[in-house]
Amino acid sequence: MKILVLSDTHERTSELESLLARYANEVNLVCHLGDHAWDLMRFSSQYPDLSMVAVAGNCDYGNVEPERILAFKPCLDSGEQAVTRILLNHGHNLGVKNGVDRLCYYAREKGANACFFGHTHMPVCTTVGGVFVMNPGSPVLPRGGSEASYGIVEVSPEGKITGQIHLYGGLQ
Repeated sequence: MKILVLSDTHERTSELESLLARYANEVNLVCHLGDHAWDLMRFSSQYPDLSMVAVAGNCDYGNVEPERILAFKPCLDSGEQAVTRILLNHGHNLGVKNGVDRLCYYAREKGANACFFGHTHMPVCTTVGGVFVMNPGSPVLPRGGSEASYGIVEVSPEGKITGQIHLYGGLQ
């Protein structure tokens, strides 16, 4: 499974539109991690075969879930395998501007192997305490000296999670 991970689009949808056009036939899922989560959902009718999920950020309003856990079963038939669980959370409520330790602890508490978050507009792709952590940054409003970015994550048939930050750079 391949996942396009985005955050913090803040109603600037031309970059999001370019990313969807570029990856619609390559990814199985698109996750928006808040601050104008509805930006992604505007494209759901244009891409009816592409799964999309969004969680609310501190700038979102209305009926958007504040967090979500996605669960994937490995595609292997050999014995009992653990389910891969990914926590989606904007991060503002878990103090991510001060580091990701609290977020990772919370993810483990929820039984998650991975956590995707936003809020800081600065990309992160690492593993902390056994939890894969990704902040895709922002494709429109990077901060902290970072460049416009997004993430691509892969969940292997065995349930292993890997990912990469990609610079936006204006896709054609």
